[in-house]
Amino acid sequence: MRTDVKNTGKNNKGDDVLASKEKQKKIVSNTAYTIGGALLMNGVLQILIYPLLNRMMGSDQLGELLYLMGLVAILCPSVGQALNTSRLVVRRDYEVKNGDYNLLLLLFGGIGTVITLVVAKKSMVSFPVILWTAILLMTTIFRYYGDVEYRLNLNYKKYFTYYGVLTAGYVAGFGIYFLTENWFWVFVTGEAASLIYLGITGSVFHGFWKKSSFFGEAFRRGGFLVFSYLITNLTLNIDRLVLEHLIGHLAVTQYYVTSLIGKTLVLLVAPVNTIIISYLTRKQERMDRKQFLIFTGIGGAVSLAFFVGAQIGTPIFVKLFYGDLYEAVRGMVTVVNLSQILGVFSAYLFIVVLTFTEEKWQLILQIIHLAVITALVLIFTQKSGIMGFAVSVLIANGIRVAAVILLGLWKAAGTRKQGNQESEL
Repeated sequence: MRTDVKNTGKNNKGDDVLASKEKQKKIVSNTAYTIGGALLMNGVLQILIYPLLNRMMGSDQLGELLYLMGLVAILCPSVGQALNTSRLVVRRDYEVKNGDYNLLLLLFGGIGTVITLVVAKKSMVSFPVILWTAILLMTTIFRYYGDVEYRLNLNYKKYFTYYGVLTAGYVAGFGIYFLTENWFWVFVTGEAASLIYLGITGSVFHGFWKKSSFFGEAFRRGGFLVFSYLITNLTLNIDRLVLEHLIGHLAVTQYYVTSLIGKTLVLLVAPVNTIIISYLTRKQERMDRKQFLIFTGIGGAVSLAFFVGAQIGTPIFVKLFYGDLYEAVRGMVTVVNLSQILGVFSAYLFIVVLTFTEEKWQLILQIIHLAVITALVLIFTQKSGIMGFAVSVLIANGIRVAAVILLGLWKAAGTRKQGNQESEL
């Protein structure tokens, strides 16, 4: 009998080790799929689509396109990705349904689309442009939200395919652009293709109108994240707004090209963040200060490696794909890369902090950051042009990183204290 019990114990221990190894393999595999999807999509956009558009349209007209796509980049992830993340967080406490978030997509997306069209009224030169812009905004919002299907189920193989279909759609859309000279086709075709794939393989839009009794909670918590993400994406794309209005189309293209490697890294971190929040929100335990410092250290080390990579890659990239702009932008490469990497680091830290604190703190810090960066860029850009703008962003992002770390240490300490009190009880 004793021998049997002992052997059973060994077998249980061995099973635990095997289960742990399988879990680690799955996490590595899922991370590879998410990063692979982002690399595929952004690689095609930045190495194929945008350089070809630059050759066919010219740097000045490309700047106008980038301005409108900047508005897309501000609104669409702010609604779609925020509600995506909110659903992952809220599901831990409430039995929400598809309809709760589908209605929020229509509500926040519709309001945001109207506001965006008003903001961009100078670029809305005709009704077809207004219509195309509205279609692009809404399809992109739903696409950003749609990958929650695969995050809820931890099916990152289909997540990769989802972005593969999106990428193929962009390429097909470029073919239509080549024939019609209407650049909206590039992006609308890609977004629509991915949503069709989601409709075939997923169920996140099934029961589209059916709400749960927790719709109010989904609205409250989702709303916090939407406004928080809106501020984040506004600061990430503030270059297109400020440079467009204070300097002109060409300055938008110059800064975009210089910051492209760094901004691509931001997009690569987003899928890694999906892995982090998907797994951390499946557990009931909250993170303590020691664990937060470990996550902070890992993020800092990866950010440093990203900075080195960006310093090497940016000059090569600009020379190869935007050679006509290289001399004008090479003097601000280091400042722009450092500011972008600090933005990457703070976005990662925000996701970690979000797993153990209230959404309102992210919103509060983002509002402060927006106020700081707005004041700095308005002052420095008017005095020193595009370089002044770059320095302003660097200072503001440095302040944000420090603020998020302080918030994390404070809230993690509170979590640990609460956990000790519960243990004593």
